[in-house]
This record gives sequence, C-alpha cells and structure tokens, in this order.
Amino acid sequence: MKKELYFNEFNLLMGSGGLVYLPYVSGILSAYIKTSKILNKNIKVMPFIFIPDTVNNLIKNYKNPSVAAFSISMWNEQISLKLARKVKQLFPNCLIIFGGPQCPHDPTDYMKNNKFIDICVRAEGEDAFFEIMTKYISGEKKYKGIPNTAYRVDSDIVINTEKPNFVKDLDIYPSPYLTGEYDYILKNKNYKFHAIVETNRGCPFLCTYCYWGRGGNTVKYRFNKLETVFKEIEYFSKNNFEYIFNADSNFGMHKRDYDIALKLIEVNKKTGYPEKFRTCWGKNTSERIFKIASLLHYHNMDKGVTLARQSNNKEVLLNVKRDNIKLEVYSLLQEKFNLLNVPIYTEMILGLPGENLDTWKIGFEELFNSNFDNNQISVYVAEVYPNTELADKEYQKKYGIKTKVIKLNEIHCSQKDQKWLQEYQEIVIGSYSMSEQEWSEMMLFSIFSMLIHTMKVGYYILIYLHERIGLKYVDIIDMILNSNEDYIVELKKEIIEYVQQLLNGEGRGKIFKKYSNNYLEIEEILFLKITENINIFYNDIEKTIFPKLNKIFHEEFSQVILFQKILIPEYRNDSKQNQIKFNYEIANYFFSKVKIHDKYDKNITKKDNVLTIIQEGYVDRTDFTNKKVIWARKNGTMLYESNKSIKHKKSKSMKFDIKDYNNEKTFSISLFDETNKFEKFLSI
Repeated sequence: MKKELYFNEFNLLMGSGGLVYLPYVSGILSAYIKTSKILNKNIKVMPFIFIPDTVNNLIKNYKNPSVAAFSISMWNEQISLKLARKVKQLFPNCLIIFGGPQCPHDPTDYMKNNKFIDICVRAEGEDAFFEIMTKYISGEKKYKGIPNTAYRVDSDIVINTEKPNFVKDLDIYPSPYLTGEYDYILKNKNYKFHAIVETNRGCPFLCTYCYWGRGGNTVKYRFNKLETVFKEIEYFSKNNFEYIFNADSNFGMHKRDYDIALKLIEVNKKTGYPEKFRTCWGKNTSERIFKIASLLHYHNMDKGVTLARQSNNKEVLLNVKRDNIKLEVYSLLQEKFNLLNVPIYTEMILGLPGENLDTWKIGFEELFNSNFDNNQISVYVAEVYPNTELADKEYQKKYGIKTKVIKLNEIHCSQKDQKWLQEYQEIVIGSYSMSEQEWSEMMLFSIFSMLIHTMKVGYYILIYLHERIGLKYVDIIDMILNSNEDYIVELKKEIIEYVQQLLNGEGRGKIFKKYSNNYLEIEEILFLKITENINIFYNDIEKTIFPKLNKIFHEEFSQVILFQKILIPEYRNDSKQNQIKFNYEIANYFFSKVKIHDKYDKNITKKDNVLTIIQEGYVDRTDFTNKKVIWARKNGTMLYESNKSIKHKKSKSMKFDIKDYNNEKTFSISLFDETNKFEKFLSI
C-alpha cells in the first residue's frame, strides 16, 4: 500500500469571490518526487490542502497520513503549527516536515518549542525533500547528510551542515502546471485561481531586510528554459488565468525577460489571458526595464511599474547593504515612464536604521520633485523576516533596532474569523537614529502624504502650490496636516489613534464594513470617508491655505480647489457626464505642460471654459471600493476622468525598436499613437 503524503500550503483568500493562489511550492515538490520511479511507486500524493479553514475542518482531509509537509510564510505559520500539532496527536507515526521562508535556518529552539515537528528544511527545498522521501520509504529513521535539513533524534536536534550542489538549470524540477498537478483543482468552480510563475531563481543583492539574496544558495541565478516558460504562459492562457504573479527577484535584468514579455503579450492578444502580470522589477538596468514595462502597460497587462527605492538616504542604504543599487537608475526610469504616462509605484520602507524624520521628509521631497505626475508613493513599515540580517541579534544590537510584534491583517484580503486564528508579523519601531516617538511622527506624515498625494485627494492642490506659488511639497503637506479646521483635525486624530494601535500590537489592515469586507490601509479608509464629505474636506483645505496666500491668488486658488473637488469620485449607481464652468483654464494648466523639461507654465489664463467630468456608476459600495481603491491605487486612477485628461493621455508618444524573437526582425513602434503597427506585429 502506498504511503499517503499531504502537502499543506495555506494561501490568502482575496475578496468575497473565492480568489486564491494555487499552491506553487506543493506543486513543484509533488512534480519533482514523481520523477522517481521508486517514490512514485511507494508514495501517493493526496489532494493539496491550501485553502484556509478551521483546524477541525482541515483535519478532515487526513485519512491515513504517513507524511505531512508544511510550507510556512508569515501569513500561514500559526495555522500550520496548529494543524501539524493536531495531525501528530491523531497520527503519532506521521512524519511532520516544515519548510519555507518562515522556517528558521537554525531551528533548534523552534523544534524544541514545537515537539511535533520532525524535520525542518531551510532555503530551497526540492532536493532536500526528494532525499528525505527517498530515505523515508527505505525505512531510514535518521536523515544525516541531507543538505539544508535539521532533524530530531530523540530529544536532540541535529543540523546537517553539508552544502547542496548548485545546478544552474531549474528545469531539473518539472513545472507543476505542465505535469498536471493542478488539473483537478481547476475543476472546482467555487474558487477563482491566481498563479505564480518562476522563470529564474536567485538574487545578487544582499539587502539586510530581504530573504531573497540570503535565503540559502540563492545569490547565483538559476534559470528555467525559455521553452518551459513559454509553455507555462500558454497554459495560463488556455486555462483563463486572469492574474499571474512573477516570483523572479529582478525581472528585466536579463535579456530573455524581453522575450518573456513579448510571449505574454502574444497570448494575451490571442485569448485575452492572462490579463495582468505582476512582477518585481530589476535594479541597475534601466533601458530594458523601460521597454518591457512600456510594452506591458501599452497592452494593459500591468498595474503600474513598481520601483523599490526603499530610502533616498545614503547612510540608510549603506546600513541595509543596498548602496550598490544606483538611485540614478530609478530617476532615469521615472523620467522615461513619465513621458509615456506610465504610472510609477515607488516603494519606501519606514524604519530602516539611519532614517529619521528629517531624512525621511527630505527623501519625500526628492521623490515629489522627481516626475510628480505619475509617481505613486507607497510606504511600508520595515518588517523583520526570519533568516534575514535584520532579524540577526547582533545586527539589531549594532543599529539599536527596536521591534514590535503586531497582528497580521493581510491588506486587501478577506477578514478571518479571529476567534480561532491570528497570524503575526514583526515590525521595526525604532533604531539608533529614530526614537519610537519619531517613528510615530514619521508614520503620521507618511499616511497623510499618501492620502493627499497617492490617493489623489490633494494631488492638484500640491502641484499648484508648488509650481505656481513655490512652496515645498512637504511643507504643503505639513500645513494641511496641522490645520485647525475641524474635519482635518478629525482625520489627523484618526491617524494618530491608528499609529498608537500599531504600537499596542494591532494589525495594519482595518475593516470598513460599509465599503468592503477586505482589510484596507488606513489611508484608503480615509479616502473613502472623504468621498462622503467632499465639500466639508475641501472647505477646510481652502480655509487652511487661504491665509498663507497673497490675496491676488485667492480667486485662482478657489478654482483649483473646485477642479480638485469635482474629480473626487463618490459612490453612485448611475453614470453621467457633468459639465462644470470655470473662469480660469485650470485643466489646461495641469494637463498642458511647457515642452521644455516638461515643466508647468507659471501662468494660468483667465478665460471662461467648460470641463466635462465623466462620473462612473457602480453596482454597490464594494464595487466602488474595488475599482477606485484596490484596483486603482497602483496605477493612480482614483480620480474621475475628464474630456481634457483623456485627450492629454493620447497625446503622449515615444518611439523605440523592438525585436521579434521568431524571425529576428526589428520594428520601430510608437506607443499611444493611432497606428496599428504594433497590433500587426503581435498577430504572429
């Protein structure tokens, strides 16, 4: 009789429609061990367990288990521990194996505290798991000599120190998509599935907060053959996958990434799938990333280009071993993407050692001044992941790192029944350069900045006061943040309470039931609240700014406030076009820049004109939240469109050459023009 093997890899439920990622780790391990005739003959892989539920319901999946393998990350560690403990209680002879990024590389204490775990696998797990299974079916009780493993012998924990062999070809591990590991899952119509694709593995960078470059033998790159990647893309297209997450660390750094992007576009043109491709973009490689991202954006396959800047401060970048990544590459990419109206999503990490309130604001001002128009800024609190240098006690001592464990409420994911389960994450709240109080002030400034700029509620106000009046962006934000007007005071109070809740151990994600059953960021909730109080909010801003302006600008600024206000969406059932009269050509000022250096004109023409606002209708408030917050944030499309904004986008153009990988021809294309050259090229 075959021994039953159960893979457990709990993924996040996203939204109310039963949306979940397929269990990629489980699939690749399953496919790999099936390459062995001996293992295939002796082991039966049971249906993957990956949709979270109560432990009492999950244990019902187990019949007569011989092996239970758990892939743990911070979003599923506690549920995995609880289920594994239950499995061991009911089936004492079942071999329990833990692996994944949350599993400590030195698991001595971890295994002593969780006596039901028999083996821990660190870093890459395919070869280790294959050897464990081979020894297991032979009746071996000890797992000596298997690289990347630690195992239990009575009351002792033995850590194998052997180094694994480095094989550059990732195709030694079969694709779980192409071997049919998920075919039975896709028949389940109660869920919709996202997929993960891995075209290469490894990262040459050693950022102290990241697991990628330090997580085992991952500094050198390993590659799947392009043939395999193309077949997987065709599989995603054939099975109507809407969303693909690319697990590469630096997409765009390799020449072949260009061909992968072309393949994605080719199958999308034929079938409409996959609709979106999300990736982590490379560093220090600007031209190729620009071309790839522009192509994906042209075909509406991206959600905005993410630039992982993390900090603009050189001392911080040195402390976190990111000083070998050139900031000028990011600036160059921002300039080019701005020319094409491609939205940029700049990531900053709050709490890295060396940062303080002053350096943080300087960094924000630099980002605001670097192609303000398309640059969304998203601030992440520095998280401490196991097996990273940031989690190392000596590193923390050196830089005075202070941390706090908080609840993990996964942003934009469904609310869990907290009565039976809570996951956790560890965040940085202080360092040698930043007190806890200063961290709180940086959080307040960051959240309000994202509300005003990234969520667009003060976007055009910022532009006007900076370009026309000459104020610094951060000073404008501080001016509004410190307003004495009632509604703004209430917004500030809500942010301060939120920050204090974090310090008390509460989670980042919050539920705003009126609009969504998913966890939202605090600035997203405040955005939704402002859409219900548009007039009150902008009256408060006008009363805050007016005293600071020369009276000759008052009439003009009132028109800017009107322009900003009418573009803020609000929940409504019907769609309509709304015509608003202006005394100044405000829309032309914001949409028609001086061509030299892409700067704003210093003057606004006084002339009667009419702007047509396109107001969308929504099925319900959840639909409104999805479209104007969750889906819109990364591409900066929260605001209503107007007749002039649409015309402005179509006027953007840039030409560059692309190569057809099938017949080596080179074409010159112009993005956002009215020709159909590109469509003909992709109809191969």
